[in-house]
Amino acid sequence: MPVKAFRSPEVVLMVVAGVAVAILGPYALYRLSPHAPSVSTQETKSGSRGIDLDISDLDTLPDSLRDGAMLLLTTETPELPDSIANLAVPTGENVLRPVSESIEETRPVLYWSAAFGEPPYSVSITDEHNQVIARAQGIQNTSWMVLTPLHPGGEYTWQVSVTGVSEQASFRVLDDGQVMLWRAMQAAHRDSHLILGLVAQQLGMLGIAEREYTALTKAYPDSNTAALLLNNLTDLRNR
Repeated sequence: MPVKAFRSPEVVLMVVAGVAVAILGPYALYRLSPHAPSVSTQETKSGSRGIDLDISDLDTLPDSLRDGAMLLLTTETPELPDSIANLAVPTGENVLRPVSESIEETRPVLYWSAAFGEPPYSVSITDEHNQVIARAQGIQNTSWMVLTPLHPGGEYTWQVSVTGVSEQASFRVLDDGQVMLWRAMQAAHRDSHLILGLVAQQLGMLGIAEREYTALTKAYPDSNTAALLLNNLTDLRNR
């Protein structure tokens, strides 16, 4: 498109626009890239409850994210995002997080329950080719940070063992494009639990989505939509 010349009284508007581009540049670039996530959902049931929250900010999202958000806001039977749909289910209830979800960190902290048994614990992590990439023994706490940086976009399985008993869970690390999108969303919508929760869920970051929806229900305790999002997310994680 041809660029129109700005008159001197409009210099301030040019400055403001420049600042906006500087802040949302990664987001704008992401909208032109092929990284937009997809969410698989069953068809929205007829007669689903109306949306009782302000959703005007959805218009600022890329088309795929906006459409996915509308489905999450209205469906009563959401499905896992494609990016994490094939992760192995956890083999026990003592592995806490990350479990069957996407994460941003390339050196995540793994958490398990003290009810699993008395320390010391042993932990290992394998990649999608079943190659052990990190392990530790003699752990006295119920958490451990992965020391070897994980590959963006990779899928991993971690296992914790104590007294001959083991439990394991799987997770996925966001790829570079998804990290760029997520950080842009955090910058642009840092005060919106609704937008951050909807985007996080579509990216497979279920723990973060649950946190945002919990905050949303506290901010709007009478909202049926907020309650629906949290209940659906909880049910999804417990499947």
